[in-house]
Amino acid sequence: MNRTKSILFALSLGCLPVAMQAAEPWSLKQCIQHAVANNLEHYQYQLSEQSSVISSRQAKLNLLPSISASSGAGISYGRSVDQTTYDVVNTDYFSSSFDLGASVAVFQGFVLQNKIGYARYMREAERWQRVNHADDLAFNVMTAYYNVVYYEGLVEIAREQLELSEYNVEKTEKLIETGLKAKTDLAEMQATYEKEKLNQMQAENKVEESRLMLVQYLNLPVGQSIDVQNNADSLLFFDNQSDADSLYEAYVAQSAYVKIAEAQLNAANKQVAITRGQYVPALSLKASVGSSYSETDLDAGGNIIPFRTQLDNNLGQYVGASLSIPIFAKNQLRSNVQQAKLEREQAQTELETYRQAVYYELMNNSRELDALFQQYTQTGKQYEAEELAYRVAQRKYDEGIMNVIDLLTVKNRLAEVKASRLLARLQFIMKDKVIEFYKGNRFWEEE
Repeated sequence: MNRTKSILFALSLGCLPVAMQAAEPWSLKQCIQHAVANNLEHYQYQLSEQSSVISSRQAKLNLLPSISASSGAGISYGRSVDQTTYDVVNTDYFSSSFDLGASVAVFQGFVLQNKIGYARYMREAERWQRVNHADDLAFNVMTAYYNVVYYEGLVEIAREQLELSEYNVEKTEKLIETGLKAKTDLAEMQATYEKEKLNQMQAENKVEESRLMLVQYLNLPVGQSIDVQNNADSLLFFDNQSDADSLYEAYVAQSAYVKIAEAQLNAANKQVAITRGQYVPALSLKASVGSSYSETDLDAGGNIIPFRTQLDNNLGQYVGASLSIPIFAKNQLRSNVQQAKLEREQAQTELETYRQAVYYELMNNSRELDALFQQYTQTGKQYEAEELAYRVAQRKYDEGIMNVIDLLTVKNRLAEVKASRLLARLQFIMKDKVIEFYKGNRFWEEE
């Protein structure tokens, strides 16, 4: 999990033709919910969780006795040992046998019980892995979503700049006719116009690239694309009254990221108990019952004894106990315990590492939220100043008292501050949602 990155807007190249546009623009909440329900990678985590549930259930069932039944039948030819009388006979005969057996582990050093606990904690770890991936997927979708919004904003800025350049080309042509401007100014204006046409095409290509990435997260059908809601002009509100330390305490108590490490540590503790249980003697009980039938089993008159009678006559039972005492296993048991303890220590260290990472991540995000709002506020003031400067420069140019280079410089500054303001705004929105997530609000699940 990494939610500390700022918006990079760097996506892989290439885009597919759009075969179908969605009827209604998708909201961020709709995109995330659709991704969580349909993303193939997230489905893998769901399958892993289902597998851990089966393993946990089987660990409990392993406490039950094992019962098995077997039977066999065959025809013997030539010399053979009669399995009923154990005499050597030289004849062809049919025989069969039937057995039913059961065994149960009475005591194994609580290994089976600890395996139940181990499976339970691993099931919890898999569940939190799924939750954590859903969180990561939500933030990946959010980044892709605002990439689309950002590049659509750049397209609009490029379009506005192109319209201004068209106006200036026409205005310069008229000023040349009146002798107020030289033809070199027109060439400069036309070069700028062509450059801004290229900027617009590049921005439009970036929109499709970012849209394609979003579609991939959503796992939409091939050829389908979407439009997203663009609320770039809505008002921003900022009231960061949350204390970072109290926010950390609240978040770490419900963080899927930390819950995974806690479950894995608990599982490691159970694994140590399992390996220690191998030092203890193991006691098990066994019981079986069986019978047989053979055509060589004859009565006094030389007739084959009936099948049911033979089963009654040959019925046998067995009850026994087995005690296994570990004496020497080439130090394997000791090594297993030592290895389990090391894995437990690794799990403990990983848990502390996760908690530390979460703390500094939260502190940094809280700091960045303040900085981004200040940046957005400052770019707003800068935009107002640059817009006024451009209007003044345009009027001076129209009156012939400003050269084309100075006009284009002011014009480019205006475009840059518009893009910077848009970026700062979207970065602030994303960072604010991260802070809301730390508060326990999964904004994509809200009604």
